[in-house]
Amino acid sequence: MKDHIIYSIFGTVGAFFVSVFNFLYGEDPVRYMALLLFGLVIALDWIGGHRAAKKDGSYASEYGIEGAYRTVFLLIMPAIGHLIDQITGMPGIAFGFIIAAFGLHIWKSMTANVVRAGWEKWVPEWAMNVVADEIEHKIARATKRRQEKEKYLKGDA
Repeated sequence: MKDHIIYSIFGTVGAFFVSVFNFLYGEDPVRYMALLLFGLVIALDWIGGHRAAKKDGSYASEYGIEGAYRTVFLLIMPAIGHLIDQITGMPGIAFGFIIAAFGLHIWKSMTANVVRAGWEKWVPEWAMNVVADEIEHKIARATKRRQEKEKYLKGDA
């Protein structure tokens, strides 16, 4: 009897989330794969960024909280693209453009974070050349955050 109740609860919750997902992003299997790839790149960006921040001493919880807000924004944008497609009658053009544009930016960020984390031997040379400017910006931001953190801890703030 207890299993029946648990299965009913999970079935209801699952049906709700699948319905919301289909409404926000559409039902096409290609969209599922695109969003899975998008989500995986976001996850890898978080992992690389966390390791890089721990390694260079620039880790700060408030920066991580800002990253959480950024991630929510990134996950809402494809839904907006899907809604634009629905309103205009386009076959996924806005959705695809938003996934590609933000996906490219996240890929650059993820690659730069992986290099900062010390995992550059796993990144092809051509990819490091493509994201060289992003790596420089991330190193500069990390240095600035580390200096601000040290200043705060010394009581100079």
